[in-house]
Amino acid sequence: MNTTEIATAFVDLALKHDWNTVKELPACEVEILFAAVSAAGFEPEKVVPGKLFGNYRDQDGSSTGETYPINSSCPYRVINREGENHYHATEWLDSALRYAQEKKDRQYLVEVIAREIERSVPLKPIQLTSDDDLLREYPPSGSYSVNHTRDDRDLGSCVGVHDYCNGWVDRRRATKTHDALVCRACHLRILFPKEIKIYGELRQYLSSKFVQTQT
Repeated sequence: MNTTEIATAFVDLALKHDWNTVKELPACEVEILFAAVSAAGFEPEKVVPGKLFGNYRDQDGSSTGETYPINSSCPYRVINREGENHYHATEWLDSALRYAQEKKDRQYLVEVIAREIERSVPLKPIQLTSDDDLLREYPPSGSYSVNHTRDDRDLGSCVGVHDYCNGWVDRRRATKTHDALVCRACHLRILFPKEIKIYGELRQYLSSKFVQTQT
């Protein structure tokens, strides 16, 4: 299904039930929840019944012992590919489901959910080396309905995260003609022309280097 078809099925499912009474859904309806979370870029393993709770924190970051519900409307939670609860995806699913139940025109709801699905997809990782080192986007602030980095976004001083290593990657001056991407954790260093300003230009430049290497 394309994004509009997924959003349509999602809105129709949201409007179908009284979610205060839903305990478990048929497999075909669970598949709709799974499709929406997948299309939004969360890469889930599965969607299963259950509630998640977050912990309130003190100013020093320690838990207060009090909790709050992550999915107050949707009786399903998302499991990631490591078999763990995916809190961010579960919160996104809960918020999307709650919005899709609002008393508004159905087609309007479909359009809004479709936009949110597309907006929630993270930046496609940028290949940094021929060994498949990847640059992930700088984690956006907030949870539901956040703005992700896109290829037309300017490269800042901290450009993202080194995938798997999980070290922050900084842009630094390196030579008269080149800047460098430097991982704070493993110290991976990638040179690129200092004229490059946006993620898309960086992606195109590095991709062209790999093509030249292969040929």
